[in-house]
Amino acid sequence: MSSAPDEMIHVEPTGTGQRVLVEIGRLIKAHRADPDAPAGIGFAQLGDHFEVQARNTVASTEVVQRLTALRAEMYQAGRGTWVQARYVLTPDGAFDFDYFTDDEPPWTTPPDSSAYLAELTTFPRDDEHLPDWWRLHVGLPLGVEFRHATSGTGERLPEEELPLVLRYLEREAEVGERHRTDGTWIWPVEVAEQLREHGTAPEPELLQHIRDLGFHPPYVDHLVRRTAEADLAGKPRPRPASKDLQRTAGDVAAERETNPDPVLSDTDLLTHLSHRLDSFGIWPDVRCLGDREAGKWSLYQVKAGWAVVAPDGREQTFARLEDAAQQLLGALLMHPARATGGRETPLETAREVADWPVQPAPGDPPLTLLRNKRLTRLAEGTVVLRFGEEPGNLVHHQAVRFATTSLPLERERMTSTFRLRRSLQVITGVTVPWANLPGGAVAYVLPKPIAEHESDGSLERIE
Repeated sequence: MSSAPDEMIHVEPTGTGQRVLVEIGRLIKAHRADPDAPAGIGFAQLGDHFEVQARNTVASTEVVQRLTALRAEMYQAGRGTWVQARYVLTPDGAFDFDYFTDDEPPWTTPPDSSAYLAELTTFPRDDEHLPDWWRLHVGLPLGVEFRHATSGTGERLPEEELPLVLRYLEREAEVGERHRTDGTWIWPVEVAEQLREHGTAPEPELLQHIRDLGFHPPYVDHLVRRTAEADLAGKPRPRPASKDLQRTAGDVAAERETNPDPVLSDTDLLTHLSHRLDSFGIWPDVRCLGDREAGKWSLYQVKAGWAVVAPDGREQTFARLEDAAQQLLGALLMHPARATGGRETPLETAREVADWPVQPAPGDPPLTLLRNKRLTRLAEGTVVLRFGEEPGNLVHHQAVRFATTSLPLERERMTSTFRLRRSLQVITGVTVPWANLPGGAVAYVLPKPIAEHESDGSLERIE
């Protein structure tokens, strides 16, 4: 139900509001870390719940109090007041103040339903000024105003648009008996039937709406579908159910992929840390989370906060779990061998080897001749060495000694050096001893044969 926010409204308040803005500017200016750079405050509030972010300044209690007072000063009867604002002070002392009135703030910690009700008690809004995202949180039916399409106009649709419009009309959600909706329009199935059978276009405004969306049908939430069905049946609109508000584990996972500073409980943070370690291939038996085990990287709670202990007993203490978790994650990722506790990875079966997303080209050694394999990304500018002719995709560290590559002896006669012109995701590993050669070389398996990388410009020959 929520949509991408519109552009912020720029405002130049007068009177009391102007004086408050000037006071806020003075407070921001007094706490600037760099006087030659812009400083700003981002602020969002509903009821007693607020979130504030500062850039190049400090979000002091005085600033929060004045922003809260400014919301009250800018309240309009029946219209409400702003729920999110941004104040930017430039080095020359000028300021910009922009705000949202109807768009949902991107909360770090979403407020509970009581905050939405408290906001309406303090700053009442008329029904038409209560957006749907707000209605969801206070249990009110949606306020969406559907547009209803009638049969086609009789005009012929351009031939190249006919399949695109037809797909749009026939793929959207079914509602009621013989109707469909895209969340904005409701149309009877006859609209699509007339188009299919006679080439008759939908009414002009619906057709333009479809064109504006690029002929791509939007997803329609189930509450919107139930609302459309109620309208068609002449029944009261449904109130939101708990499932319409409930955030799923998938929602949380997506948020953690996109939010650089999520607020997590200690339990959630430990779970998240475990998942991150798993994703980097850190063996479970080299770490211990929530307790201490000898010989393992351990993170556990102590009187002073949280401790991170290395396998050799070296210990660091942190007041916050997040700082301790970052220390442990960084320590385990700092050196590749720590992922396995310095041990070699076990031999893989043919099926396990086939699971790797990159495979050696014909003529190059199989992946079984590499131990401690992992996916990595080689940076642009990395120089690699190829032994033998070039149909393959196996290369090595540029300073490798041939004896450590475990390659057939005849491949030493021909060498080529290449530089990456863009970063590439590769499989890296260390060669195992083979055919009386000691192994121990760092090798890389490229996504494609060398000739293809040269052709697409990702590799350039040096010599």
